[in-house]
Formats: sequence, C-alpha cells, structure tokens
Amino acid sequence: MAFNLKYVEENRDALVDSIAKRYLPFDGEEVNKLLSLYSVIKAERAELDKLRQRRNEIELGRGKEAEKREEAKELRVNISQREKELEEKEAQADEIFLKIPNLLDKSVPIAKDESGNLELKKVGDIPAKDFEVKSAEDLAESKGLLDLESAAKISGSRFIFLKGKLVQLALALEMYSINKLAGKGYMAVLPPLLMKEEVYKGIAHMSTFEDALYRVTGKEETDEGVRFLISTTEHPLIAMYSNKTIDEGDLPIKLVGESPAFRKEAGAHGKDTKGMFRLHQFDQTEQIAICKPEESSAIQEEFLANEEEMLKELGLPYRVMLLSSGDMGVRDFKQYDLEVFMPFQKKYREVMSNDNCTDWISRRSNIKIADKNGNKVYAHTVDATGLAIQRIIKAILEVYQENDGTVKLPPAIVKYTGFSEL
Repeated sequence: MAFNLKYVEENRDALVDSIAKRYLPFDGEEVNKLLSLYSVIKAERAELDKLRQRRNEIELGRGKEAEKREEAKELRVNISQREKELEEKEAQADEIFLKIPNLLDKSVPIAKDESGNLELKKVGDIPAKDFEVKSAEDLAESKGLLDLESAAKISGSRFIFLKGKLVQLALALEMYSINKLAGKGYMAVLPPLLMKEEVYKGIAHMSTFEDALYRVTGKEETDEGVRFLISTTEHPLIAMYSNKTIDEGDLPIKLVGESPAFRKEAGAHGKDTKGMFRLHQFDQTEQIAICKPEESSAIQEEFLANEEEMLKELGLPYRVMLLSSGDMGVRDFKQYDLEVFMPFQKKYREVMSNDNCTDWISRRSNIKIADKNGNKVYAHTVDATGLAIQRIIKAILEVYQENDGTVKLPPAIVKYTGFSEL
C-alpha cells in the first residue's frame, strides 16, 4: 500500500484540520474513513494468512486423503476470492490517502483564496514612465520577435513563436539561471518530458491536478501504459529518486533543472488567453532539494534568497507573498510566490513559486533516508522556480521599455546575449 498508517494515526487531528483550512471539496471524514478501512484490511490480511497457512499445511502434508484434497481446493477458491476483495479495499485506501493534503505550517494565513495571501516585502522601485507603456506582446510583435497568430493557427490559443533576439534572450535567461545555481553547487539536470501515470501519482495531487496535464495517447501505450507530458521541471527531478533510499551523508541533494513544461491551465479560462503570461507550453528552470526533515525549512529560505537574488540582478521590482491555506498547493506545508510588477497592467503578477512539501511526496514516492545505523525515515523535498522564462521576458520588455520602443537589457544578462538592447 502507498501509505503509512502510523503517520495518519499520529497526525489524525492535524490532517482533519488541514483539510478544513484548505477549503477542499471533501472533509476530514476521509481521514476517519481511511483509518477505519485500514482496520478492516488488517483483519482480512490476518485471516488470509491463516487460510494460506492451512492450505500450505495440507499441500505439504504426507497424506493425500480425499477430504484433504477437497479442503485444499476449497481453500484455494476462498483465498483467491478474498485476495481480490482485499486488493479492492487496498485500492480504495490508496485513493483516499493520495488525495489527503499535507499539514500546514503555523505561519500560513488561513483564508479561502488569494485574498488572504500575506505580503511579506516589496523590493525595487516601480519604473516611472512619462509615456504609455506598450504590452510586451504588442511591442515584440511590432519588432517581428513574436508571432501569436501563426502559433494559434497551428496549435491553438496560449501558444507562441519566439523569434530572433527573443530566442537568444530566452536561452540567455536559462543559462544565466543555470550558471547562477550551478555556481552555488547545485547539480544541473535535463529531465525527460514524459512521466508514467503511476509515477506522477506520487508527485502530484492527481485528484485536483490531473485536469491540468496533457495525456499522451498512441499505440506505444500498449506496453508503456498511460504517460503525461510534464507540467513543471520539478516533477521528473523529484521522481528520479522514487523508490530509493539515500544515505544521510549524501544529503542534501540540490539540483537545478531546465525543461519545457506543458499545462492545460484548466480552471483559467478567460485569463490571459493571449500573450506570453499563461501558456500551454513554456520554459523554466527549477531548484530542487532532497533533504533531511530538519533541513527543509532552511533550504526553502535559501531557495527564496536565490529567487530574490536573480530578480534583483535583473532589476525587476517584485514582492514576496506568503500564500494562504486556500490558495497554496495541496501538497505544500508552506508556499511563497514572488510577483513582479508589470507596467502595462500596472500590477504585480506571479513569476516564481517556492514550496516546502516536507514528506508529502516522499511518502507517496517512497523516498527514504538511511542513517549510519540503518534507521530509515522519509526524506523532505523542496522546490522553487529558477526562472519562468516567458514571464521574465514579458517583465523585461515592459520594465526596460523606453519611449521610442527600445528595450535596454539588464546588464546581468548582456554577457549571455551578446547584445544590450532590443
């Protein structure tokens, strides 16, 4: 089974409380249902063991009396039926466990939606413009650097063609971010872009997240099973450690990943349907850590400092938000968002996230730590954005826009582009 009963029993009240405070479409009775179901499963397992033992005694016995052969036959039928029923109950229990959220950190504000998010700080001055700022999309299209119409014709809404110097800027931002984090000792990783369904179930809260995923169809699924295009770089990087036990001396593991990501944006109908902000396909770098339980809070703050460092070096005004219980991810113990000011819309928009998932993922993906004495505990995982490339490009085109339409690039990125303006 995918879950650890002791964890659920020990955290019963906190899990029920977390469900209520996150305003989920189910209630804390699911926790009680899981524990009750598991009590039945334990009893049925014990009964099955007795039946198997009796069957083995008969089959290994010296006598071949007719009545014993008949009893063995009946036992085999009974055991087969009970095993099937037990598998069904275990599947029900797994399904309940997989949708139960993480616990909540005490600092998380309790609210139903983003209106309860807490602004922790604002950094950088909003640029004063004595002209009407064009949207990044209009400016880029006027320069022949962005093609929305062609992308819509061949792929549909929320896809784009980047062209010319915007391609170089996108790749420059990726290299800037990777070099920044690799320079801090993080291992760079390029992941596969497909994940098997059973693996994804350990990484994401599928009951609320599956609608956002692109399911891959085709004859190859006959052997491979259902697979999904990854919706964020972090998922395959964490999944790389599924069903592994890591020596505590090798921790923490810190990675920087880069990849395209694919997301349906289900639930975002009518929001940012045109442009670079909310895309079905986008590029990103990500920070990932696999660590000891006592390290995850400090690493989350380290990742936040890295995100702030990059935004400061890129000269983008931003604010740090602590997300409320109803707005944060179901698997998150604590979540930050970083929002950059977008001059055309005259408001802050989210460009980075930062999540401490504690042991929520590792319990479902079986990622453990072994100490020098062989004792094992579940690892903690932390993930945070490196750079969300298209959103950062949008911010640069607006923040650095001049009256004549020229865009001066942030000095920190010029050595990666080879040019200083668009």
